[in-house]
Amino acid sequence: MATILSQYSTTGFYNAPVSKGLMGCMFLTCTALNVPLLAHLKKYLICKIPDVFLKGEIWRIASAKLSFVDTKDLVCGSLLIYYFRVFERRYGSRKFWSYLVVSQVLTTVLEVLTILTLQWLTIDLHSGGYLPPGPYGVIFPLFVNYLFDIPRVAQTSVLGIPITGKTLTYLLGLQVCHTSPATAISATCGIVAGLIYRYNIFYVRQVPWVPGWAARAAKATLGRLLASQPPQEGPVGATLELQRQEQIEMWEQQMMMNRARENRNRPMRQAFGQGFAEQLVGDGPAQANGALPFMQNLLNRRQNTQTAPPALPTEEQIETLVEMGFDRQRVINALQTCNNDVNTATHLLLQES
Repeated sequence: MATILSQYSTTGFYNAPVSKGLMGCMFLTCTALNVPLLAHLKKYLICKIPDVFLKGEIWRIASAKLSFVDTKDLVCGSLLIYYFRVFERRYGSRKFWSYLVVSQVLTTVLEVLTILTLQWLTIDLHSGGYLPPGPYGVIFPLFVNYLFDIPRVAQTSVLGIPITGKTLTYLLGLQVCHTSPATAISATCGIVAGLIYRYNIFYVRQVPWVPGWAARAAKATLGRLLASQPPQEGPVGATLELQRQEQIEMWEQQMMMNRARENRNRPMRQAFGQGFAEQLVGDGPAQANGALPFMQNLLNRRQNTQTAPPALPTEEQIETLVEMGFDRQRVINALQTCNNDVNTATHLLLQES
């Protein structure tokens, strides 16, 4: 779960108070509706088109979009909000809040028009005209920006099907919208609303959906409650390229540790770079083509810089680590693995201890 929640970033909700508040409201409302004491509030999520217009209960259109009813939709929707918090960091909280408001309004209008059109055509996909409850207009418009603005950072293939770092997000979206034809229509309306906003159709971007005074009031009242502390684990790449580089470094460190363990059981290979490549991609080009792109770059870099066998460590380097309590043979293997870098060898020995 920690790996899933850290997709693209490890900074949690830092600089994303709107996403944090939205996710918290989704959990609170859905939990409250499933408590027996408050279960009677579910009736306010019921919205039947066009009866709400005939009875003057137009407010039900807005109340129907406050919360999911199904726990499965709640969990998947919350994960999607967590993934999409990257857009709040890019746009800023006020612009992101404005985007959510306009996309929800556009999605709801499109849903109502779709239901009325289907009823006019005597096609019943909404169980008599009921609007599906849930904030589809908040989640699915963000898939448009996710598709166009977030590149695929890793790719592999399973049974001929390409798998990327974005595949899980799309699967979660399908899980939310596949419940019924009505929910699929709601999701489709959300995607259309996202396209309308992205290409500024009807000049929706020019409308001040969130006035400055409202943003300042929210910051003064809810800002401290929804604020998150900056990350403590160290700097994180601000761009996808930097984050990819951090992934390369983590893979490199892990492979160095694995090689240090292998050195305890068999002698060191004479050509470290060639042996390293053989372990990962084998002798044929087919296996190399299946490696991840950044792993191929790492292999090419190592083969170019480590064609010659590493030099033997000096006695001073060996004694420095032996005095720390490590076995002499383990010290020699670690130093040779790390090209006689004492600091890196120390890290490897501590990890193995």
